[in-house]
Amino acid sequence: MPHVHITWLEGRTPEQKRKVAERITQALQEEANAKPEAVHVAFVDIPSTNFADAGVLLADRKRPS
Repeated sequence: MPHVHITWLEGRTPEQKRKVAERITQALQEEANAKPEAVHVAFVDIPSTNFADAGVLLADRKRPS
């Protein structure tokens, strides 16, 4: 029973998550002989206020214009 845990910044749509889950499931089926019904994918969406890189909250970083 493969369990894939994806932690990323929030902001992806349900459609994007659906496509990611489908492709991960397909890859595990093709490369690891996993049954699709046995593949589990968990998405953990982290707000940018809850993630820091190099001591700086991502919410505090300026985005390129």
